[in-house]
Amino acid sequence: MSSIIQSLSDLAKSLIEVVWSLFTTAGDLVQKTVEFVLRFFSGAINLFIEFFKGLVDLAGGIVQFVLGNVAMLAILGLAFFGFLQYQRKQGNTVKVGNKKLN
Repeated sequence: MSSIIQSLSDLAKSLIEVVWSLFTTAGDLVQKTVEFVLRFFSGAINLFIEFFKGLVDLAGGIVQFVLGNVAMLAILGLAFFGFLQYQRKQGNTVKVGNKKLN
């Protein structure tokens, strides 16, 4: 008789463990699904942020490149103008082809 009671007790414990594992599995599934959705949207937001940050960096690089070129052209223009002024003060004429520059 004791073995029958023991076996029924084991059966009840096993059924409780099965039901508990089903709830645990369902809870884990819900938790993982919520984590996936949150990470997906977080990743999408980070993608747009990084994309626009890259665009800003690219635009800044292009502006820096253009301003650097303008600065170099200005320096070359000032150097040429200074050279022409120096030649005028020395009394020399500067010719390029058939044109007099001063």
